[in-house]
Amino acid sequence: MSNEELLKLFIPLVDFLGNVLGKNAEVLLHDVSTPVQSVIAIHNGFHTGREVGSSMTDLAIQIQNDKRYEGQDYIVNYKASSQDKIFQSSTYYIKNNNELIGMLCINIDTSSSQELLHSVKQFMESYNLMPVDTNVSNDVEEKLDLPIVSFADSIIEKTIAESGIPPKRMTTEEKKEIVQKLNKQGIPRMKGAVAAIAKQLNLSESTVYRYISQL
Repeated sequence: MSNEELLKLFIPLVDFLGNVLGKNAEVLLHDVSTPVQSVIAIHNGFHTGREVGSSMTDLAIQIQNDKRYEGQDYIVNYKASSQDKIFQSSTYYIKNNNELIGMLCINIDTSSSQELLHSVKQFMESYNLMPVDTNVSNDVEEKLDLPIVSFADSIIEKTIAESGIPPKRMTTEEKKEIVQKLNKQGIPRMKGAVAAIAKQLNLSESTVYRYISQL
């Protein structure tokens, strides 16, 4: 089964889960092959202002690049934020032959419950009672409405570092290979990314565009 065919099987789940979980839940499906326009289905997108064609988030990019999906099938109950709202989020990794091809994400708006929890916590603390456990992971955090363009520099830097060769010592072919890897991730399509690639590889922007066209 092709990646596209497999991802299509998950599209009906987006509305199904959204209707089951209710209006406080945003459910969406990412196609990681197109990070700049990764969202291919979404339910209750009003929570974050996202829609079909929106980009991946900072956390989604990190997951794709550090390959943490290889050792697990999902991550649950981590904190996310958007438009002054706090979400309890979970992501299921969609893989084809152990290759990450998509992510099914659920973001539950906890704003109302957090306000209530804060009031309860204040009451309990006033009587020296144990604080309430929110059961939310604090070691992962995601910005749901932060454009991935802000992460272009770090992605470029990491890709260069993985080559093990400083840009000043790279051959033309080695630099082309770096541009090819970045192009596969859709990085050059981000605003300002070509200039960032050129700067880090000690190239002109026109040279980067030429390498991309050759690829």
